[in-house]
Amino acid sequence: MATTTVNPPPAGNDIEAIYRQALQLATAEGPARDSAAAIRLFEQAAQAGHQRAQCNLGFMYAEGQGVPQNMAKAVQHLRAAAEAGMAQAQANLGMFFERGRGVAIDLSEARRWYELAAAQNHPDAAFNLGLFYYTGEGAEQDFEKAVKFFRIAADQFLPVACYSLGLCYNLGQGGEKDDAQAVFYYKLAADRNHPSALFNLGLHFYYGEGGIEVDRDEAKSLFARAAALGHEKAQHAYQSMIEEDNAAAAG
Repeated sequence: MATTTVNPPPAGNDIEAIYRQALQLATAEGPARDSAAAIRLFEQAAQAGHQRAQCNLGFMYAEGQGVPQNMAKAVQHLRAAAEAGMAQAQANLGMFFERGRGVAIDLSEARRWYELAAAQNHPDAAFNLGLFYYTGEGAEQDFEKAVKFFRIAADQFLPVACYSLGLCYNLGQGGEKDDAQAVFYYKLAADRNHPSALFNLGLHFYYGEGGIEVDRDEAKSLFARAAALGHEKAQHAYQSMIEEDNAAAAG
């Protein structure tokens, strides 16, 4: 009877070397990029249990990079890495369940995966979980829990989380109203060009709120930055300030 030789999967450093070669091929610029070859190498590493390879395969199958789009395979690979404890895969899988990518929409399952990733301080998962608690969609509305998870993400300077935490302080949601803290977090988000943070910070400078003095020039600058990013209220505010300045100049 003929026997079949089965090659063992690469081990240890060999697996990592295969993964790094795949990553290099997948992210190279210009003609050096070879997504199809990257897929083959990622598959080898994934079969050996390499979590980052599994996670990258999930992304590439979901986006159709190097292979035809296959959401079932994307979910399969993400789930393998997520069940092994990889925070990025858990966050991605949560997003798939939230948006119905390759699976039926299931906000309870999305929350479960977000919670696992947030417990490892994954910023996007923590923000998404905070948003569930803030809106009451995917979890029972609870502003205190929303603030808790927004803070995890804001501490890692995720712009939308900084803005959202600033808004909670601004409105007194999940704790005492604190305009100074609102300004602090709006500034963090504004430094990263978050349009709504730029606009809200501009309002604080315009009215002199949150422990800062009235500064029309700074308000106008912030409105202009937000307006350039497509923020409609900022566009109106900036135009109004231009008209006020023109009227003042005309006497």
